[in-house]
Amino acid sequence: MIIAKPVYGTRSVLLLSEHRPLDEHKIKALEELQYPGIYIEDDLSDGIAIDEIVSEEVRFGAIEAFKEMSKESGGSRSQRTSIMYKNMEDIINEIVNSIFESDAAVVNVPLLRSYDEYTYRHSVDVGVLSVALGKAMGLDKEKLIDLGKAAFFHDMGKMFVPQSILNKPAKLTEREFEVMKDHSRHGHDFAAEVLNQKGMVCRAVLHHHERFNGTGYPDGQKGERIPIYSRIIAAADVFDAISSTRPYKVAQIATEGYEYILANSGIHFDPAVVEVFYRTIAPFPVGMTVKLSNGLHGVVVKNNPNFMSRPLVRVYQPFERKGFEYIDLAEGKSALDITIVEAE
Repeated sequence: MIIAKPVYGTRSVLLLSEHRPLDEHKIKALEELQYPGIYIEDDLSDGIAIDEIVSEEVRFGAIEAFKEMSKESGGSRSQRTSIMYKNMEDIINEIVNSIFESDAAVVNVPLLRSYDEYTYRHSVDVGVLSVALGKAMGLDKEKLIDLGKAAFFHDMGKMFVPQSILNKPAKLTEREFEVMKDHSRHGHDFAAEVLNQKGMVCRAVLHHHERFNGTGYPDGQKGERIPIYSRIIAAADVFDAISSTRPYKVAQIATEGYEYILANSGIHFDPAVVEVFYRTIAPFPVGMTVKLSNGLHGVVVKNNPNFMSRPLVRVYQPFERKGFEYIDLAEGKSALDITIVEAE
């Protein structure tokens, strides 16, 4: 097997370079780091471009900047904290510009992420997803920047939660969960008092765990009384959390998070946000290998914006000379009874 895309580790260190052979030693190391897999070069995937709405270089730069700002602040203001925040603000602007200027109608979520440094990577990924959803909902660039800030800083309040609770590899007790819930208020106060954020950014941080039916926290707000930024962040936050390995839970494939968001429309999530989510976030990202109901295996080549659950798939015909063929699950009578039964 030949590595198709570079693999990064702690502090954005390059672990594996692209176009290099993969061996058992590398595979074992990746398994120990809890990577679910990597992209490889083969005949089936030849020529398929994995386009990302934000480059890996910018994404990893954001992770490092966010990590440094979090460690430096320590819950208090300092001159260095202000410098770190300015660096973070510049990166947020760069990410917003990248998404705002992109022609991509569909967002392909990164498939291969380790548990390593989940807290920092999660905040960055939620920021990217939130801005992409906000753009699809028609927000202008100035509002996207505020949304991006709120999304990037939505979990800053976890600095004030004991590590024993944050990293507990089991379900929290009722008392521990009450302590955890305080992170949204801590985050609001930190954004307002230390980072000097606008009121709308701070309110979005405060209410990102509210639910559309009023069963969320901290204030049990309901429906459109919940700030729109919070409603967007809520969907991005849950989707990324489901798709990530955490101390108490292994990652599920993107389709599981996708189905959860759709199933909870009007319950946990704003139906208007879910509608945009449905036509913006790919449940089967380009490059994902899948098994079809006809028994064939293939790789996703392209998503259909009008029918996101039925992409264009390149499949391998092992017993036919023609080798590969394309099945567009959204078009053609012959494909109507074929479904994706498993993401691999």
